[in-house]
Amino acid sequence: MFKKQELTRLGDILVSKGLITPEQLDAAIREQSRRKLLLDPLDPNAKVAPIGELLIELGFIDRLQLKRGLNWQQRLRRASIAMALCAPFMIFSPSAAASTVRPAPITVEAENYASMKGVGIENTADVGGGKNVSYIESADWMTYNNIAIPATGTYKITYRISSLNGGGSLVLKNAVTNVVLDTAALPKTGGWQTWVDVERTVTLQGGTQNFTILAAVGGFNLNWFKIESLDGTVVSSSAAAAASSTPAAASTGTTTSAASTSSTATTFPFVVEAESYSSMYGVGKETTTDVGGGQALGYVDTGDWVSYSNTVFKAPFAGKYKISYRVSSLKGGANFVLSNILTNSTIDTVSVPATGGWQVWQTIEREVTLAEGEHKFNLVAKVGGANINWFKIEPLAIPTSLLIQAEDYVKMSGIGTETTTDVGGGKNAGFIDAGDWMTYDKTEFLVPNAGRYKVTYRVASKQADVNFQLYDLDTGAILDTVPVPNTTGWQTWASTERTVQLTEGKKRFGIKATKGTFNINWFKFEPVNSAGEVINIPPPSATTSSAASSVPGSTSPTVSSSSSSAPSTTPTVSSAASSAPAQVTASSSSAPSVSVSSSSSSAPSSQKVAGPVGISWTAPGLRENGTYLDVTELGGYEIRYKKTGDSKYTYVSINDPWTNNYKFEWLEGDYIFQIAAFDKNGIYSPFVDIHKF
Repeated sequence: MFKKQELTRLGDILVSKGLITPEQLDAAIREQSRRKLLLDPLDPNAKVAPIGELLIELGFIDRLQLKRGLNWQQRLRRASIAMALCAPFMIFSPSAAASTVRPAPITVEAENYASMKGVGIENTADVGGGKNVSYIESADWMTYNNIAIPATGTYKITYRISSLNGGGSLVLKNAVTNVVLDTAALPKTGGWQTWVDVERTVTLQGGTQNFTILAAVGGFNLNWFKIESLDGTVVSSSAAAAASSTPAAASTGTTTSAASTSSTATTFPFVVEAESYSSMYGVGKETTTDVGGGQALGYVDTGDWVSYSNTVFKAPFAGKYKISYRVSSLKGGANFVLSNILTNSTIDTVSVPATGGWQVWQTIEREVTLAEGEHKFNLVAKVGGANINWFKIEPLAIPTSLLIQAEDYVKMSGIGTETTTDVGGGKNAGFIDAGDWMTYDKTEFLVPNAGRYKVTYRVASKQADVNFQLYDLDTGAILDTVPVPNTTGWQTWASTERTVQLTEGKKRFGIKATKGTFNINWFKFEPVNSAGEVINIPPPSATTSSAASSVPGSTSPTVSSSSSSAPSTTPTVSSAASSAPAQVTASSSSAPSVSVSSSSSSAPSSQKVAGPVGISWTAPGLRENGTYLDVTELGGYEIRYKKTGDSKYTYVSINDPWTNNYKFEWLEGDYIFQIAAFDKNGIYSPFVDIHKF
């Protein structure tokens, strides 16, 4: 006897997810029935629009919501079939729409020209480092060959420029036909290494193209330009492939396996097998009966030591980390020191209790503070009498990003809002003059560790010599005074990037105009390391070592979906309060990275809450097939929650890929929280369980 299947009719799915009401579904069904009665029975081609199209026509849903419902319907139906057939694996295949989802935009480094006239190259202070093209004067030019445009269509081109005085302009031309594709006026950025984005929309012909950028009026630098399809087509470029740096966030941190010194991106948890030392004194190896098997470090007496100079852990940021040691001891009383070989500094001193046997294993968890950068480890037994299987490192809290729409202020003076023509549409805050201000009282940003953040402001102005202040709403401290470039129009938008130092704790912000007149669409905070690179923690990697299989909560190998277009990322550890670290436990490696916090300090478990509950997450950066996923490809997120024991979830849809948090004003009881991402074709990631610790 089979389990009762979930409803898979499109209308029922849209109702269950809260995208339409039952009354709206009934209205659409009635309209569909009415139209069926009007059909000509003698016309074999006569038909009525499907329910999804009628819901759009009636204004109850939009096209993306329909795509989401259809993809969810496909997933449910295929899962039901697989269960009915008792198949060993349930594999979801993509819809035809998946093939149009584009990967990351192509970025062409300005210095990678095939030929040029009059320009020079210099080191850049822009995010990502590398070189930029400089000394660009009127009539100078650069040509870039072999950029493959797969189909004729509309594209967004972003030029990354700087200019001390402004007034420059560039022309984008087809290098073969000499046809002008775009002419862009360039704003004053305030410095030769003060960088902004200038975005334009152009129509490009399909095929391999050669482009020339000509300085119609000189006086600017160019770091890169980026071609991004607005029609869902894919862009590739051999010129771009040679790029040494891109504006995308660089992954931070490297690691080596215990047997190798090759560097890759740091993943968490970072596990070191105790027996995989590079050198030692006095210790031995033995087969372990611990979960996962393998070997452990044994026969550890006072004064013995092991060195792991072959293992490099690169902390992506300075802050608090949890180190877990897997140990055993018959009688207890052992004591060892973990130190950093590179700095000869002590990281931790650990006392080992009696576990009841040499193969009776226990995990000891410790909190340490690590500096950003490379660490190589050494273990010294101050007092012997313990075995060690492995130790692992995890951040207690990963700094996250925050995007604030400028018009979402709570209080203001002198500010207005207007419809914006900027990419993404919506509203912007406008009519901002000196002395005007706005505060964001209800937007809390958790800074788990004091550190540097890149703040990007999306601004427009027709004036020069304009600036405003960003300040801490709770302390009144001025965090930064931000110059606004002359973008040449109130709806001509540019991104201005700044770096600020934020202290640990919850932050709320305010903006006060100090000089001139400007508009602002949004501003975004992103954590950066000492090199100015955005902190981006890669996913946990599957492993078959004894440590991985015996570490509580370690990631197990999973069966991936065959869909190459499902949004995908991996869970990371983050915290909503410095006194109560939060952690994600996920059954899948392909869903948004999330954390949950509650204002209730008495909540003893991951599901028990009493009071306001805040959920935060990190946008997925990969698809399930491992390809890059740009945030502009996302459609949004879907949160679902229910009380433990309830049969149905309540769904919350967030149709904004830049949003990374949600707050329930009040929940009380035992709850299950889950979140998934969906892209602009309605393809879903798996839902991830959210646990509060």
